[in-house]
Amino acid sequence: MNPLEFIKKHKVISVIRAENEALALSFAEACIAGGLRLVEVTFSFPGAEDVIRSLSEREGILVGAGTVLDIDMADRAREAGARFLVSPHTDEALIHFAKANDMAVIQGAFTSSEIVRAWKLGADMVKIFPVSAVGGPSYVKAMKEPLPQIEIMTTGGVGLDNLADFLHAGASAVGLSTALTGKGGVIDPETITSNARLFAEKLEEISRA
Repeated sequence: MNPLEFIKKHKVISVIRAENEALALSFAEACIAGGLRLVEVTFSFPGAEDVIRSLSEREGILVGAGTVLDIDMADRAREAGARFLVSPHTDEALIHFAKANDMAVIQGAFTSSEIVRAWKLGADMVKIFPVSAVGGPSYVKAMKEPLPQIEIMTTGGVGLDNLADFLHAGASAVGLSTALTGKGGVIDPETITSNARLFAEKLEEISRA
């Protein structure tokens, strides 16, 4: 299964933000223990590529890099074993880099014009962030009605109580961070694993409905 198909199948991406490499790895391992199979390690702390490298050979999961702002970051992520790239913006060079290296690429956009531009440039999926600022699931539904061919990922405001709403509105994937750690953002493995398990179970329930 290629990276894009894996993302579309498993849908819930654990977005790993932490102060350092050790906490990030603990965060990611807790998410995996809870049953989540997609991990996005953000380039927001020193050693992000080392966390990607540590996780990249794990069976049954897909690891990518997030907050990828330029080709240097993208290349470091590729060398570490990342299979997908996520950016908060749209960058044609990053899209071309990902395509050339058999990586899925998710680019950030907000308005309908930005979403269409990212898709036309070749983004596999377009990330709407922060989706809570523009109405949550209703905004996704409004975008998908005229643009059903565009795969959308949402982050920033997705929780257990509205996961089904986002997926039913047409989101192909969602990104979670504070929904896993709790609002304080403390990296507590037991709490994260418990929350991850709730999302994994909720996703299975939605898929059976």
